[in-house]
Amino acid sequence: MTSSQRQAAFDRIFAALAKKRAKRVGLAYAGTIRKLPPPPLPGERPGETRYYVNAVAAGSKGGGLLELGRAANAELKRAERWAETGKGRKPSI
Repeated sequence: MTSSQRQAAFDRIFAALAKKRAKRVGLAYAGTIRKLPPPPLPGERPGETRYYVNAVAAGSKGGGLLELGRAANAELKRAERWAETGKGRKPSI
């Protein structure tokens, strides 16, 4: 599997987890957002990537960001490592 194919698979996993999270809390899925940490200062450890679902309430024009949660974040971090390196099994939801 090529790097771009692994990245596309990661994107599908991310969207599926986000849709599942939005549904679980009673919101409509609008999209996903991956927030990359700023570059660390010399001697500092890099920050962690954070994952959000952009969701809206039924019948509402407004929206908001909802963090996916610990279990989904851990799963996405494993999938992200796989997408970057290609090592290990392909993640599934």
